[in-house]
Amino acid sequence: METNKINELFHYYNINANIDSVYGNWAVSSEGDVVNYLYPFAIFAIHFRDENWMRILKTKFWFKPECEEALCNALKRAAEILEIEKEIELL
Repeated sequence: METNKINELFHYYNINANIDSVYGNWAVSSEGDVVNYLYPFAIFAIHFRDENWMRILKTKFWFKPECEEALCNALKRAAEILEIEKEIELL
């Protein structure tokens, strides 16, 4: 696991939490934030309810279809941490 890189990104994004879990190149913080540590991108817990993140991220040029399941699992874990009833599907 890329613990140092993840912790550096948590610090960069001012996420003051521990690493809860890692799915592929997506790390979930103990506060429900989701960070991609290969292509720096963060979904902050406060914005988690706002959008369909799977749909948004699939439009990014760096998003690889083979990583879709890892992102789906990371989003599901974040929803569990945040106690949100949110359906997250592979599109």
